Amino acid sequence: MKTITQSTFSKLGKAFWTLTMILSSLLVSVKTFAQSAPEKVEVDINAGGDSVWYGQPWVWVVGIAVFIVIIVAITRNNNTKA
Repeated sequence: MKTITQSTFSKLGKAFWTLTMILSSLLVSVKTFAQSAPEKVEVDINAGGDSVWYGQPWVWVVGIAVFIVIIVAITRNNNTKA
């Protein structure tokens, strides 16, 4: 009768670990490749033809200009006492 030594047990453990890692990586790759191809979806954001008011560039320019004027008016030093 043959006895199982520590080295034989560690070899079996390494072989089991290697086999487990190979099978798990195989299953992960199969799952990855099994994903269906995405369907082509076309979205038209301007369906009505009219864009919203905040989508116009001139609105942003006017808004920034008004914001700067308000900031300057608030931070301006109005010291009337001389």
